[in-house]
Amino acid sequence: MSTLEKTITLLQTMPETSIEKVYQYIQVLQLQTDDTQIVSSAFGIAHKYANLDLIEKEKEAFENAMFKKHSNR
Repeated sequence: MSTLEKTITLLQTMPETSIEKVYQYIQVLQLQTDDTQIVSSAFGIAHKYANLDLIEKEKEAFENAMFKKHSNR
């Protein structure tokens, strides 16, 4: 039995609400697959404008901001 046949058999035994959740999950996976090509090409376009010095500082920026915000000074 193929994976497709196993999946169809399993879906036929599931309640409708569960099938809707499975369908939504599959849609999300499909969108992620489609967006991967767009994101990588956009990164390629913007990458030439990146300031490497700022990239290093940016890595800890969020952590430092949260420390400053939540520290008891």
